[in-house]
Amino acid sequence: MRQLTVVLAALLVLGQAGGALAQRPELSEVDAWLVRDAQMSAQFAVADALGYFKEQGVKVSPRWYIAGTDLPSMWGAGNIHLGTATATMVVPIAAAGQAIYNIAPQSDIAGTQQVVLGKRAQEIVRSPKDLEKLKVGMPKGASVTMAIQAMAKDTGVDFAKIQFVNLAPPDGVTALAKGDIDAMAGWAPWVFNAVKSAGGKVYFTGNRSYIPGKEGQVDWLLVHAGVVASGKMLKENPNTLKAVLRALAKATTTINTDREATVKIVAREMKMDEGLARDIMALNVYSMEMTDKIYRGMGEFVDFLYSLNRIPQKIAPEGIFYTKLLKEVDPRLVRWESQTEVK
Repeated sequence: MRQLTVVLAALLVLGQAGGALAQRPELSEVDAWLVRDAQMSAQFAVADALGYFKEQGVKVSPRWYIAGTDLPSMWGAGNIHLGTATATMVVPIAAAGQAIYNIAPQSDIAGTQQVVLGKRAQEIVRSPKDLEKLKVGMPKGASVTMAIQAMAKDTGVDFAKIQFVNLAPPDGVTALAKGDIDAMAGWAPWVFNAVKSAGGKVYFTGNRSYIPGKEGQVDWLLVHAGVVASGKMLKENPNTLKAVLRALAKATTTINTDREATVKIVAREMKMDEGLARDIMALNVYSMEMTDKIYRGMGEFVDFLYSLNRIPQKIAPEGIFYTKLLKEVDPRLVRWESQTEVK
Protein backbone atom coordinates (compact mmCIF):
# COMPACT_ATOMS: atom_id res chain seq x y z
CA MET A 1 0.00 0.00 0.00
CA ARG A 2 2.82 2.35 0.90
CA GLN A 3 4.56 1.60 -2.42
CA LEU A 4 1.33 2.42 -4.29
CA THR A 5 1.06 5.74 -2.43
CA VAL A 6 4.66 6.61 -3.34
CA VAL A 7 4.01 5.75 -7.01
CA LEU A 8 0.84 7.84 -7.13
CA ALA A 9 2.64 10.78 -5.50
CA ALA A 10 5.46 10.48 -8.05
CA LEU A 11 2.97 10.41 -10.90
CA LEU A 12 1.25 13.51 -9.50
CA VAL A 13 4.55 15.39 -9.35
CA LEU A 14 5.39 14.31 -12.90
CA GLY A 15 1.94 15.41 -14.06
CA GLN A 16 2.38 18.83 -12.47
CA ALA A 17 5.83 19.17 -14.02
CA GLY A 18 4.44 18.15 -17.39
CA GLY A 19 1.62 20.71 -17.05
CA ALA A 20 4.08 23.44 -16.16
CA LEU A 21 6.28 22.44 -19.09
CA ALA A 22 3.28 22.54 -21.43
CA GLN A 23 2.56 26.10 -20.27
CA ARG A 24 6.17 27.29 -20.48
CA PRO A 25 6.53 30.32 -22.80
CA GLU A 26 7.89 29.35 -26.20
CA LEU A 27 9.91 32.57 -26.30
CA SER A 28 12.14 33.90 -23.54
CA GLU A 29 11.96 37.42 -24.99
CA VAL A 30 9.41 39.24 -27.11
CA ASP A 31 9.14 42.79 -28.46
CA ALA A 32 5.97 44.74 -27.71
CA TRP A 33 5.16 47.76 -29.86
CA LEU A 34 3.52 50.23 -27.51
CA VAL A 35 2.06 53.66 -28.02
CA ARG A 36 3.60 56.00 -25.46
CA ASP A 37 0.20 56.81 -24.02
CA ALA A 38 -1.25 56.36 -20.52
CA GLN A 39 -4.53 55.26 -22.04
CA MET A 40 -3.15 52.49 -24.21
CA SER A 41 -0.04 51.08 -22.59
CA ALA A 42 -0.24 51.69 -18.84
CA GLN A 43 -0.43 47.99 -17.93
CA PHE A 44 2.66 47.17 -19.99
CA ALA A 45 4.61 49.94 -18.25
CA VAL A 46 3.55 48.77 -14.78
CA ALA A 47 4.13 45.06 -15.50
CA ASP A 48 7.60 45.81 -16.85
CA ALA A 49 8.60 48.11 -13.97
CA LEU A 50 7.34 45.77 -11.23
CA GLY A 51 8.80 42.58 -12.70
CA TYR A 52 5.49 40.90 -13.51
CA PHE A 53 6.66 39.71 -16.92
CA LYS A 54 9.79 38.25 -15.35
CA GLU A 55 7.61 36.35 -12.86
CA GLN A 56 5.92 34.70 -15.83
CA GLY A 57 9.21 33.65 -17.39
CA VAL A 58 9.28 36.08 -20.30
CA LYS A 59 11.15 39.29 -20.99
CA VAL A 60 9.00 41.87 -22.76
CA SER A 61 11.06 44.52 -24.52
CA PRO A 62 8.99 47.70 -25.02
CA ARG A 63 9.35 49.37 -28.41
CA TRP A 64 7.80 52.75 -27.69
CA TYR A 65 6.44 54.92 -30.48
CA ILE A 66 4.40 58.13 -30.44
CA ALA A 67 1.51 58.07 -32.91
CA GLY A 68 -0.91 55.17 -32.92
CA THR A 69 -1.88 56.10 -36.47
CA ASP A 70 1.56 54.79 -37.55
CA LEU A 71 0.67 51.20 -36.64
CA PRO A 72 -1.14 50.21 -39.89
CA SER A 73 1.86 51.04 -42.05
CA MET A 74 4.31 49.43 -39.59
CA TRP A 75 2.19 46.29 -39.23
CA GLY A 76 2.17 45.82 -42.98
CA ALA A 77 5.93 45.23 -42.94
CA GLY A 78 5.33 41.99 -41.03
CA ASN A 79 7.77 42.70 -38.20
CA ILE A 80 5.27 43.47 -35.41
CA HIS A 81 3.60 40.58 -33.58
CA LEU A 82 2.52 42.08 -30.24
CA GLY A 83 1.37 45.52 -29.24
CA THR A 84 -1.40 47.83 -28.06
CA ALA A 85 -4.05 49.39 -30.26
CA THR A 86 -7.53 50.87 -30.50
CA ALA A 87 -10.17 50.18 -33.15
CA THR A 88 -9.01 53.10 -35.29
CA MET A 89 -5.68 51.31 -35.68
CA VAL A 90 -6.89 47.69 -35.83
CA VAL A 91 -9.78 48.03 -38.30
CA PRO A 92 -7.69 49.42 -41.22
CA ILE A 93 -5.14 46.62 -40.76
CA ALA A 94 -7.81 43.92 -40.74
CA ALA A 95 -9.66 45.56 -43.65
CA ALA A 96 -6.43 45.40 -45.66
CA GLY A 97 -6.49 41.61 -45.27
CA GLN A 98 -3.70 41.38 -42.69
CA ALA A 99 -4.00 39.05 -39.70
CA ILE A 100 -4.40 41.05 -36.49
CA TYR A 101 -6.34 40.01 -33.41
CA ASN A 102 -7.46 41.78 -30.25
CA ILE A 103 -6.68 39.16 -27.60
CA ALA A 104 -7.63 41.20 -24.50
CA PRO A 105 -8.95 44.64 -23.60
CA GLN A 106 -6.98 46.97 -21.37
CA SER A 107 -8.98 50.13 -20.82
CA ASP A 108 -12.14 52.02 -21.65
CA ILE A 109 -10.76 55.37 -22.80
CA ALA A 110 -14.00 57.11 -23.76
CA GLY A 111 -13.77 59.44 -20.76
CA THR A 112 -10.86 61.33 -22.27
CA GLN A 113 -12.85 62.06 -25.46
CA GLN A 114 -14.70 65.26 -24.57
CA VAL A 115 -16.80 68.15 -25.80
CA VAL A 116 -15.91 71.41 -24.02
CA LEU A 117 -18.07 74.55 -24.11
CA GLY A 118 -16.37 77.94 -24.31
CA LYS A 119 -17.35 80.89 -22.12
CA ARG A 120 -19.99 82.27 -24.49
CA ALA A 121 -21.52 78.86 -25.09
CA GLN A 122 -21.82 78.28 -21.35
CA GLU A 123 -24.14 81.29 -21.24
CA ILE A 124 -26.32 80.48 -24.24
CA VAL A 125 -26.56 76.69 -24.20
CA ARG A 126 -29.67 75.78 -22.24
CA SER A 127 -30.27 72.42 -23.91
CA PRO A 128 -28.41 70.19 -26.39
CA LYS A 129 -30.54 71.68 -29.22
CA ASP A 130 -28.59 74.91 -28.77
CA LEU A 131 -25.53 73.11 -30.14
CA GLU A 132 -27.12 73.53 -33.57
CA LYS A 133 -26.22 77.25 -33.35
CA LEU A 134 -22.58 76.75 -32.41
CA LYS A 135 -19.22 76.50 -34.11
CA VAL A 136 -17.37 73.44 -32.84
CA GLY A 137 -13.65 73.04 -33.44
CA MET A 138 -12.59 69.46 -34.04
CA PRO A 139 -10.18 67.44 -36.23
CA LYS A 140 -12.15 66.16 -39.21
CA GLY A 141 -12.89 62.46 -38.85
CA ALA A 142 -11.85 62.24 -35.18
CA SER A 143 -13.49 59.41 -33.25
CA VAL A 144 -15.11 61.90 -30.85
CA THR A 145 -17.44 62.60 -33.81
CA MET A 146 -19.16 59.32 -32.94
CA ALA A 147 -19.87 60.56 -29.42
CA ILE A 148 -21.43 63.75 -30.80
CA GLN A 149 -23.54 61.74 -33.25
CA ALA A 150 -24.77 59.43 -30.48
CA MET A 151 -25.53 62.37 -28.19
CA ALA A 152 -27.47 64.07 -30.99
CA LYS A 153 -29.52 60.93 -31.62
CA ASP A 154 -30.26 60.57 -27.90
CA THR A 155 -31.29 64.19 -27.36
CA GLY A 156 -33.02 65.14 -30.61
CA VAL A 157 -30.24 67.35 -31.95
CA ASP A 158 -29.91 67.69 -35.74
CA PHE A 159 -26.26 66.70 -36.16
CA ALA A 160 -26.21 68.18 -39.70
CA LYS A 161 -26.91 71.66 -38.30
CA ILE A 162 -23.84 71.75 -36.04
CA GLN A 163 -21.10 73.86 -37.64
CA PHE A 164 -17.77 72.05 -37.47
CA VAL A 165 -14.45 73.81 -37.96
CA ASN A 166 -11.54 71.52 -38.84
CA LEU A 167 -8.94 72.28 -36.18
CA ALA A 168 -6.15 70.23 -34.63
CA PRO A 169 -6.51 70.04 -30.81
CA PRO A 170 -3.80 72.63 -29.97
CA ASP A 171 -5.36 75.08 -32.44
CA GLY A 172 -8.78 74.32 -31.00
CA VAL A 173 -7.63 75.40 -27.53
CA THR A 174 -6.33 78.69 -28.92
CA ALA A 175 -9.47 79.31 -30.97
CA LEU A 176 -11.68 78.60 -27.96
CA ALA A 177 -9.73 81.03 -25.78
CA LYS A 178 -10.03 83.76 -28.46
CA GLY A 179 -13.74 83.12 -29.01
CA ASP A 180 -13.29 82.11 -32.66
CA ILE A 181 -15.21 78.90 -31.90
CA ASP A 182 -17.93 78.23 -29.34
CA ALA A 183 -16.93 74.71 -28.34
CA MET A 184 -14.13 72.24 -28.83
CA ALA A 185 -14.23 68.47 -29.30
CA GLY A 186 -11.06 66.50 -28.71
CA TRP A 187 -9.15 64.36 -26.27
CA ALA A 188 -6.72 64.55 -23.37
CA PRO A 189 -4.53 66.41 -22.69
CA TRP A 190 -5.86 69.13 -25.01
CA VAL A 191 -9.35 69.16 -23.52
CA PHE A 192 -7.75 69.65 -20.10
CA ASN A 193 -5.99 72.73 -21.49
CA ALA A 194 -9.29 73.98 -22.90
CA VAL A 195 -10.76 73.90 -19.40
CA LYS A 196 -7.76 75.31 -17.57
CA SER A 197 -6.48 77.98 -19.95
CA ALA A 198 -9.53 78.82 -22.07
CA GLY A 199 -12.17 78.80 -19.33
CA GLY A 200 -13.98 75.86 -20.89
CA LYS A 201 -16.48 73.53 -19.26
CA VAL A 202 -16.90 69.84 -20.08
CA TYR A 203 -20.39 69.27 -21.53
CA PHE A 204 -20.08 65.53 -22.10
CA THR A 205 -17.54 62.80 -22.73
CA GLY A 206 -17.77 59.50 -24.54
CA ASN A 207 -19.03 57.77 -21.41
CA ARG A 208 -20.39 60.52 -19.13
CA SER A 209 -22.88 63.33 -19.59
CA TYR A 210 -22.76 66.60 -17.67
CA ILE A 211 -25.73 67.97 -19.60
CA PRO A 212 -28.25 69.42 -17.11
CA GLY A 213 -31.10 66.97 -16.68
CA LYS A 214 -29.17 64.17 -18.37
CA GLU A 215 -26.22 63.74 -16.07
CA GLY A 216 -24.63 60.34 -15.60
CA GLN A 217 -23.05 57.44 -17.43
CA VAL A 218 -23.71 57.10 -21.17
CA ASP A 219 -22.50 54.85 -23.98
CA TRP A 220 -22.03 57.55 -26.60
CA LEU A 221 -18.59 56.27 -27.58
CA LEU A 222 -17.45 52.68 -27.11
CA VAL A 223 -13.70 52.94 -27.52
CA HIS A 224 -11.21 50.63 -25.83
CA ALA A 225 -7.48 50.06 -25.93
CA GLY A 226 -6.46 46.43 -26.21
CA VAL A 227 -3.64 43.94 -26.61
CA VAL A 228 -3.17 42.88 -30.23
CA ALA A 229 -1.22 39.99 -31.73
CA SER A 230 -0.46 38.72 -35.20
CA GLY A 231 -1.76 35.41 -36.55
CA LYS A 232 1.81 34.11 -36.62
CA MET A 233 2.28 34.93 -32.94
CA LEU A 234 -0.98 33.25 -31.97
CA LYS A 235 -0.17 30.08 -33.89
CA GLU A 236 3.44 29.70 -32.83
CA ASN A 237 3.63 31.21 -29.33
CA PRO A 238 0.31 30.89 -27.45
CA ASN A 239 1.99 30.17 -24.10
CA THR A 240 4.13 33.29 -24.46
CA LEU A 241 1.01 35.36 -25.02
CA LYS A 242 -0.73 33.78 -22.03
CA ALA A 243 2.29 34.63 -19.86
CA VAL A 244 2.03 38.23 -21.09
CA LEU A 245 -1.70 38.33 -20.33
CA ARG A 246 -1.18 36.97 -16.80
CA ALA A 247 1.36 39.71 -16.13
CA LEU A 248 -0.95 42.37 -17.57
CA ALA A 249 -3.86 41.12 -15.46
CA LYS A 250 -1.72 41.51 -12.35
CA ALA A 251 -0.69 45.00 -13.50
CA THR A 252 -4.35 45.92 -14.00
CA THR A 253 -5.09 44.96 -10.40
CA THR A 254 -2.14 47.02 -9.21
CA ILE A 255 -3.30 50.07 -11.18
CA ASN A 256 -6.73 49.82 -9.60
CA THR A 257 -5.52 49.19 -6.04
CA ASP A 258 -2.36 51.31 -5.81
CA ARG A 259 -3.03 54.24 -8.11
CA GLU A 260 -0.42 56.63 -6.72
CA ALA A 261 2.46 54.17 -7.12
CA THR A 262 1.39 53.33 -10.67
CA VAL A 263 0.90 56.99 -11.59
CA LYS A 264 4.61 57.51 -10.92
CA ILE A 265 5.54 54.54 -13.12
CA VAL A 266 3.25 55.58 -15.97
CA ALA A 267 4.37 59.22 -15.82
CA ARG A 268 8.01 58.15 -16.01
CA GLU A 269 7.52 55.73 -18.91
CA MET A 270 5.20 58.04 -20.86
CA LYS A 271 7.51 61.01 -20.20
CA MET A 272 4.76 63.20 -18.79
CA ASP A 273 4.07 65.20 -15.66
CA GLU A 274 2.70 63.12 -12.77
CA GLY A 275 -0.29 65.43 -12.41
CA LEU A 276 -1.23 64.93 -16.06
CA ALA A 277 -0.80 61.17 -15.80
CA ARG A 278 -3.02 61.15 -12.70
CA ASP A 279 -5.74 63.19 -14.46
CA ILE A 280 -5.73 60.97 -17.56
CA MET A 281 -5.69 57.74 -15.60
CA ALA A 282 -8.60 58.95 -13.47
CA LEU A 283 -10.77 59.11 -16.61
CA ASN A 284 -9.78 55.69 -17.92
CA VAL A 285 -11.43 52.49 -16.74
CA TYR A 286 -8.66 49.89 -16.55
CA SER A 287 -10.13 46.42 -17.01
CA MET A 288 -9.27 43.28 -18.96
CA GLU A 289 -12.85 42.03 -18.92
CA MET A 290 -13.99 41.19 -22.46
CA THR A 291 -17.62 42.25 -22.89
CA ASP A 292 -20.07 42.71 -25.73
CA LYS A 293 -19.56 46.50 -25.39
CA ILE A 294 -16.06 46.05 -26.77
CA TYR A 295 -17.37 43.97 -29.64
CA ARG A 296 -20.15 46.49 -30.38
CA GLY A 297 -17.65 49.33 -30.26
CA MET A 298 -15.47 47.60 -32.86
CA GLY A 299 -18.51 47.26 -35.12
CA GLU A 300 -19.35 50.95 -34.74
CA PHE A 301 -15.81 51.87 -35.72
CA VAL A 302 -16.04 49.63 -38.80
CA ASP A 303 -19.15 51.56 -39.89
CA PHE A 304 -17.59 54.93 -39.04
CA LEU A 305 -14.30 54.34 -40.84
CA TYR A 306 -16.13 52.94 -43.88
CA SER A 307 -18.32 56.07 -43.99
CA LEU A 308 -15.13 58.14 -44.18
CA ASN A 309 -13.65 55.92 -46.93
CA ARG A 310 -10.78 54.97 -44.65
CA ILE A 311 -11.34 51.28 -45.31
CA PRO A 312 -12.19 49.77 -48.72
CA GLN A 313 -14.98 47.51 -47.44
CA LYS A 314 -16.78 46.61 -44.25
CA ILE A 315 -15.47 43.65 -42.30
CA ALA A 316 -17.05 41.45 -39.62
CA PRO A 317 -15.96 42.86 -36.24
CA GLU A 318 -16.02 39.42 -34.58
CA GLY A 319 -13.14 38.31 -36.81
CA ILE A 320 -10.86 40.87 -35.15
CA PHE A 321 -11.15 39.19 -31.74
CA TYR A 322 -9.55 36.03 -30.36
CA THR A 323 -10.66 35.36 -26.78
CA LYS A 324 -9.44 31.78 -26.27
CA LEU A 325 -6.15 32.71 -24.59
CA LEU A 326 -7.75 35.19 -22.19
CA LYS A 327 -10.32 32.55 -21.24
CA GLU A 328 -7.54 30.08 -20.48
CA VAL A 329 -5.77 32.69 -18.36
CA ASP A 330 -8.91 33.63 -16.40
CA PRO A 331 -12.37 32.48 -17.54
CA ARG A 332 -14.00 35.16 -15.36
CA LEU A 333 -12.63 37.85 -17.67
CA VAL A 334 -14.46 36.57 -20.76
CA ARG A 335 -18.12 37.66 -20.72
CA TRP A 336 -18.31 37.82 -24.52
CA GLU A 337 -16.59 35.12 -26.53
CA SER A 338 -15.34 35.09 -30.11
CA GLN A 339 -15.38 31.92 -32.22
CA THR A 340 -12.71 33.25 -34.59
CA GLU A 341 -10.22 30.83 -36.12
CA VAL A 342 -6.67 32.14 -36.54
CA LYS A 343 -5.60 32.65 -40.14
